[in-house]
Amino acid sequence: MTSASARLAAALADRYRIERELGQGGMATVYLAHDLKHDRKVALKVLKPELAAVLGAERFVIEIRTTAALQHPHILPLFDSGTADGFLYYVMPFIDGETLRSKLSRETQLGIAEAVKIASAVADALDYAHRHGVIHRDIKPENILLHDGRPMVADFGIALAVSAAAGGRMTETGLSLGTPHYMSPEQATAEREITARSDIYSLASVLYEMLSGSPPHTGASAQQIIMKIVTEDAAPVTKLRKAVPAHVAAAVFQALQKLPADRFETAKAFAEALANPSFATVASQADLGAPGSDRRAPRPLDRLVQWLPWALTAVFALTSLGLLRRGNGGHEVAVPTRFAADLDSAQGYPRTSPVLVTPDGRSVIVSVTIGRQNVLLRRRLDRLESSVIPGSEGAGRAFLSADGRWVGFSAHGKLMKLPIEGGTPVALADSVGFGGGSWGRDGTIIYSPTYQAGLWRVSSAGGDARLLTKPDSGGDELAHWWPELLPDGRHVLFTAYRTPTDRATIEVLDLETGGRRVLMRNGVMGRYAASGHLLFAREGSILAVPFDPEKLTVSGAPVVVVDDVAMNYSDGFAAYDVSPSGTLVVLPASAAGSRFQVVEVDRRGTERVMLAGLDRFRNPRFAPDLRRISLDIGSARGAPDVWVVDPGRGSRTRVTAEPASDFGAAWTPDGRDLVYMSERPLFELYRRAA
Repeated sequence: MTSASARLAAALADRYRIERELGQGGMATVYLAHDLKHDRKVALKVLKPELAAVLGAERFVIEIRTTAALQHPHILPLFDSGTADGFLYYVMPFIDGETLRSKLSRETQLGIAEAVKIASAVADALDYAHRHGVIHRDIKPENILLHDGRPMVADFGIALAVSAAAGGRMTETGLSLGTPHYMSPEQATAEREITARSDIYSLASVLYEMLSGSPPHTGASAQQIIMKIVTEDAAPVTKLRKAVPAHVAAAVFQALQKLPADRFETAKAFAEALANPSFATVASQADLGAPGSDRRAPRPLDRLVQWLPWALTAVFALTSLGLLRRGNGGHEVAVPTRFAADLDSAQGYPRTSPVLVTPDGRSVIVSVTIGRQNVLLRRRLDRLESSVIPGSEGAGRAFLSADGRWVGFSAHGKLMKLPIEGGTPVALADSVGFGGGSWGRDGTIIYSPTYQAGLWRVSSAGGDARLLTKPDSGGDELAHWWPELLPDGRHVLFTAYRTPTDRATIEVLDLETGGRRVLMRNGVMGRYAASGHLLFAREGSILAVPFDPEKLTVSGAPVVVVDDVAMNYSDGFAAYDVSPSGTLVVLPASAAGSRFQVVEVDRRGTERVMLAGLDRFRNPRFAPDLRRISLDIGSARGAPDVWVVDPGRGSRTRVTAEPASDFGAAWTPDGRDLVYMSERPLFELYRRAA
């Protein structure tokens, strides 16, 4: 017996005799004990010390009393609770059986009738508790006990008691309420108010696992699972087990909807649907491939998939500890929303396509290619359609004003501004528009006008532009790009770009003194989040690290927030944005970068396909023998490389494989070598055998 166990045994010696430890969970250690007064075996659960320290004994005991009155055949009752020598504990009956988790570990999948029976019994218990104002918040196989084949829901309301007792300090414990595989999207995004429909989602996730052998969403880490819960639809259960009846699959489908309002209103309704052979929904019929459903698979170039908003602080709370659930401005965390914008005329989304979210988190703006021209497309989240912003033709490197009423961009060699509703663009300064911009509350615009340039400053009302920084060529700095004004209006985040990108740094500039400070190495595209974090991109992922905007310092180790973001490795651009209200919008690497087909066109205009399929092809050139072709091929998560293909033989040979961007190859007259551009750190010519 450990010292802690011995101390616990001594503290409870007049009431319970501790026999042995049964196991440990996320919040408590479970002991088999003997109730001396009633001469019975009980399960005594002791909260983890770090959790007990935050809760406080009196508050926890008051909150847990709410669950003591629950009396239901499928609810494991609460016998006792209290505090002893600093320990917070509660007592439940000892069930001489097994958990649903143990059964699933042994059998993987259950019989359909048995799985539905268990889920229906749990739903009955949930319905009873919900009508008494108690939400479980942690439905999972570990909390469903099987006693002589009868399901019993354990720990009912314990999560609520812990949450209520902790108040806003739950993150101080380093623990989270709810188990990632079975969390509802609103739990995953730390919604302040959790309703009964959250329990319905969790129960549907458990039923999904009983039927298919795995939860709806899996991943290598809790963070990956959470991101999938928020952003991805679960595969129809019939795709994993064809024998599942259509009405059961339809009920699971509805219970797993992202929006609580789209789920069953009550657990009883869920149970009734599971027992009703005629139950179905139009949406589930389409997703399940029912006869007569017309659900055309989206073509790669027809649809851009954006997942938003991701409640930024909630995602952080599950990847690093001690983060707030609300921004410093007190904004509510938004309900996660997924949308797909139909853009039949769009050719693609350049890898350097800005994706912007307005300060209120209600609109998203993305640069797309329609025909042969870039335009800015706006999507309001309260509407179904997207629309081109009039006057944005030719816009590149767009950024928003602090009030969200204007959009700045480069076009026709000028830095322009345009009302977000559209209109006639107004020129502010000369700019090729290479490295983005930032528009502060006082009308100050910080921008990087050209390749190999520093930062410049100009007023949104126009006037003379002023140079702020110069790249340090002695320190191998190529340029200063991707500025963002911090809320104080005095300091600017920017990327001091070097190649390869792992040598780039994120720095902060003091506009009054001109001083610079390095915040993060091996990072690009720094952005400030109102939760008190610095976001940045690295190797196709978005990471976050705690950041003090007053002291201008970072602390702790960075953690991955999103592991799939489109990046351009030749300039350190990453396609994401975060609003002051805590909405994070991301363009995935899989959706970015225009795809092309390589064709040969003769003098009569006749086309012949040279390479099958679409890819990120650029700069194709015939070799002198007219048999081989050199071209650049980009990847979703890396810099482009030079390749040589032989369409006649069906061969494809990679010529370059350096971390730098290699592109634009030209053949030597004898066809033996290729001369190409490579960024190491500047654009220089290299020669290599073909």
